[in-house]
Amino acid sequence: MYQKKGFPEKDDLVVCTVKNILASSVIADLDEYEKKEGMIHVSEIARKWVRNLRTYMKVGTKVVCKIMEVRPSENFISLSVRRVGAAQHRNKMSDWANEKKANDILEVFAKQAGINTKKLYDEIGNKILDKFGLLYPFFMDISREGEKVLLDIGVEKNLAKQLAELIQKRIVIPKAVISGTLTMQSAAPNGLEVIENAMAAAKQLSAKKQADFELKYLGAPKYRFKLIAEDFKIAEETLKEISVQLSKLLEANEGSAEFKRDD
Repeated sequence: MYQKKGFPEKDDLVVCTVKNILASSVIADLDEYEKKEGMIHVSEIARKWVRNLRTYMKVGTKVVCKIMEVRPSENFISLSVRRVGAAQHRNKMSDWANEKKANDILEVFAKQAGINTKKLYDEIGNKILDKFGLLYPFFMDISREGEKVLLDIGVEKNLAKQLAELIQKRIVIPKAVISGTLTMQSAAPNGLEVIENAMAAAKQLSAKKQADFELKYLGAPKYRFKLIAEDFKIAEETLKEISVQLSKLLEANEGSAEFKRDD
């Protein structure tokens, strides 16, 4: 897997693999950095007193550490486990897993295209890392928008097309889904037409937001709705706008609209 050169910065979070357990410290390899290891003092293992390091650490275990001190001239890196919160640990391990997935895609592509992996990193991977810092978020953009994203950073057209196709097969953009029951009614003489127009307006609005708004008739006046968007922020914003729009349309025609979301 690709490894960074140089040293991490103080306060960075890094993924490490426990290499050796000593009397009062643990030595761990920094997985993201080339030929770098750090020391975790016993006082930085846990918030409570540690009697035996081996009850907390095992050789080969992966841990997320915070960089406490870096002295490049001495090739010294001090690490802490206890200063990493549970959410920070989860997020960092998730990022690490995603980067590994992106790296695996590049290695598969190198084999398929008959290109040396190092050369592929020189031509594509390093361009992405230099500009964006991580591979996976950039690959997510490629999954959404295709080869254009690669062409924009100067990747040769044929390579861009082939790599984009592989990424779109391997990385599926997650979808956010909000579902529930929608109650719509109108006492106007043309009430059915009002409701049909409201439904059409809701679908048109969701399309503008690049979301899908699905309605299934359950029996007057109830409908089952499902809103599907790229992420929950878009889904929440779209549902709010649809709710406001439907309420205005129906209230102007002796009616009402009420959304009840699933728990």
